[in-house]
Amino acid sequence: MLLWIGANTGYNVDLPHPTIVKLDQDALEHTYTRGQGMGKNVELHGFYDARTNTIYLPKSFNEYNAWHKGILLHELVHYVQDMNRVKVACLAELERDAWPLQRKYLLEMHGVEWYYDELWFKLISNCQTN
Repeated sequence: MLLWIGANTGYNVDLPHPTIVKLDQDALEHTYTRGQGMGKNVELHGFYDARTNTIYLPKSFNEYNAWHKGILLHELVHYVQDMNRVKVACLAELERDAWPLQRKYLLEMHGVEWYYDELWFKLISNCQTN
């Protein structure tokens, strides 16, 4: 997957592999929010922790499932961005690469078409101002 990211971006992917940890859903959400809770109607599929260079995935992760591989690819994009010291105004801007790359990976590598709402994508990939 790192090689695929390198072939589809300008990022250096000659990197050590990140640590990958699988947790049950409650522990995954607790780790992500540092105990603050996710809120209603939110499902966490995984995340990358830049402090520890660790990708966290749910225990239900199946390495043979195309959608799950897309989630891992998405989090690997964040790892690669971190290792390449990508500068952004806010963390949300990192999604500008991750979502489209995840969609491209799913289609090219697994024949899975993933559609997401473009308005939602713009909302979650831009810095929020108050």
